[in-house]
Amino acid sequence: MALPELMTVDVGGTPIAIRDSGGDGPALVLLHGLGGSSQVWAFQFRAMADSFRVIAWDMPGYGASGGFVRDNPTAEHYAYTLDAALDLLDVGKIHLVGHSVAALIGAAYAAEHPDRVASYVFCQGLTGLGGLPKAARTEQRKARLDIFRKLGPEGFAEQRGRSILGPGVLPMVAELAVTVMKRVPVAAYCQAVEMMAQADFADYLPRISCPSLVVAGSADPVASVAACQAVRAALDRVGPAGGPMTVIDGAGHYACMENPAAFNAALTGFFDGIRAKASQP
Repeated sequence: MALPELMTVDVGGTPIAIRDSGGDGPALVLLHGLGGSSQVWAFQFRAMADSFRVIAWDMPGYGASGGFVRDNPTAEHYAYTLDAALDLLDVGKIHLVGHSVAALIGAAYAAEHPDRVASYVFCQGLTGLGGLPKAARTEQRKARLDIFRKLGPEGFAEQRGRSILGPGVLPMVAELAVTVMKRVPVAAYCQAVEMMAQADFADYLPRISCPSLVVAGSADPVASVAACQAVRAALDRVGPAGGPMTVIDGAGHYACMENPAAFNAALTGFFDGIRAKASQP
């Protein structure tokens, strides 16, 4: 199917923009990262809407979504907003995919709402700065904020966007990724960085009780294969439910766009495995 039109739901007086394929299939909820929007999931809507009710939001402050009043929201604030939006859409149990910084939002959601999450996908995720020593955390937070404020969205996208994609990415896909990044609002980006600066993925690990998939890109300079392997090991070691890891060959930081066939196959295989296990006596 084509990318669904944006609609908005009212969460406590704040509009949250959603794309929803509709249908009666299991709900697949897709969360984009710092440089994204609901548009980055176009290939997943096209391939998976026949089997799933595919839902993607524009993160608070992005696109047509209103932002937070506070400058330093936590991952739990994003998770609460997501939960309220899903309630308004009458969505029950979900398969949850968090890309890049949204892997933290997904982890917070899975930890806070275990009865609602059928599975969790850590997709080329960031693990937050909250576990770093204060000086290192402050330095990394400041560096991220300073460069974005200095360059602005367009300059940041031109300088940074193509460098985080794989070497074999199609020009059309690269152009789309950079175009989406150019539209990122400064205030929303800064709020998401503040969230990441406070968050520590390790805090959520013991409360993630659903099956999990870790996705990495072999050419990803943001969330390396080694970093994703460490997350997979931590989920297996601490969490009560394990799962697989998939490395998308040649993909940079946007595997869902750069190699959607391999990415979608990884998701589908993971979900099929969950269903097969559930059907066993």
